[in-house]
Parts: sequence; structure tokens; C-alpha cells
Amino acid sequence: GAKTMIDEGLFTKFSIDEVYAMHNIPGMEVGTFATRKGTITSSENLFEISFEGKGGHAALPHMTKDAIMIGSQIISALQTIVSRKLDPVEKGVVSVTEFITDGKKNILPGNGLIKGDARALSDKSNQIIEKNMRQLVKGICDAYGVSHEVSYKTTCPVTLNESEQAESATKAAMTLLGEENSDGDCEPRLFSEDFSIMSAVKPGCFVLMGNGTTGSHASPLHASNYDFNDELLVIGSSYWTELVEQQLK
Repeated sequence: GAKTMIDEGLFTKFSIDEVYAMHNIPGMEVGTFATRKGTITSSENLFEISFEGKGGHAALPHMTKDAIMIGSQIISALQTIVSRKLDPVEKGVVSVTEFITDGKKNILPGNGLIKGDARALSDKSNQIIEKNMRQLVKGICDAYGVSHEVSYKTTCPVTLNESEQAESATKAAMTLLGEENSDGDCEPRLFSEDFSIMSAVKPGCFVLMGNGTTGSHASPLHASNYDFNDELLVIGSSYWTELVEQQLK
């Protein structure tokens, strides 16, 4: 939604000096706050790998170029990118989320499609992930004599918090929640946010609020049993009021 809002005139129709956004975090105590200067969330990079082999009868594998075998090797190889190609002090994720073929229970597939999601906390790391993904896929497909295509698209850049806005956001949290509940130098997270598109236009800060540490309030984001903690409605709205009053003084 951020890009659409910008395209429709968010920053031209309104006088905006700073931008802020908030996200709840399962596993953090309710009433706690976290943010940081610099990179706070990763980029999101969606990839698709398609390859065309040769299908055939399950009893005649030697006459095929089996997409299951080829795809399985690609998926396994992709997991070596972060562990062996990325500097250990950097963080990254390569997750395969779909593997689709045209086989049947007695037919070996010839065509395969692998889809997934890669995350990185810097442009450099993202380039390393993409470069090695393309190299690995090419090497495996060449070894089996099959054609392939790789699509790698960044849908959200990293979210960068400006120092001044991060300090202001933390100050408001300390006033509202107390210094002991306000972390102004948290670890970056490997989820992504299209708020990054807004903060690339105007200086801003992305903040995190605890959703709870037990039950469904602590379940991972997007999990089927995740539940938003309604206690945050009061905390979150109070935080925005505190921040606005502070910044307008």
C-alpha cells in the first residue's frame, strides 16, 4: 500500500516532515518497545526458478530428465548460499516455499517451478544471494542438460531508520513505558515492510511493540493460531499521541 499512497500524492498533497510506523512483535512482552538506528528490517526478494527437462514413465527413469531430482538438488543447494557464501556476521534467509511439477503418481515430471523468498539486511548481501542463486541453478541445470530461467525481484527494500527520528521515537517510548521497557538499539529483524518505501522519501523510524510471550499472542506472525493482543490498542494509540505531542512542542 505504501507505493500506491505515494503514487497517489501522499507527499505532494500533504506537508509531511517525518514518517513513523509500528509493528507488533510476538514473543516480546506487552508494554515493551524496540527500535534502532539504521537498518531495522530486511529487504524482501521473491524468486522463481523454472526448468524444462523431459518427463516419462516412472518405470523408465533412464529415459527422462527428472524434474523432481533436479529440483530437489536445486532446493538443497540454495541452502548453502547463506551458510557458505554470506559473511557469517551478516544475516540472510533463502526460503523455498513452493515446488510445482507436472508429474503424476506413475509419471516422472519434465517441468519444474520453484518459488521462494529471500531476505537480506543490506544491498551487498542481497546481491551475493542473487548472484550465487543464479550460479547454482545454472550449474545444476547444465549438469543435467536442461534449460532454465531465474527471476529475482526485490519487492521491498531494507527499512532504514534515521538517527534523529529513532532517538525521538525512543524518547517517546521511555516517557510512556519507562526506560527499562524501551530498547533503542535492538537487533534488526528479517521480515520486510513497505514502510521502507516511505522512509526512503522522508526521514522516519519503524518501531516494534511487544504482542505477548504466551499462547497465541506469542505465535509467529502469519501462523494460523497467531492472535493480535487487544491490549496493544491502548498502548499503541497512547504511544502515537505521546510521539506527536513531543514532536510538535
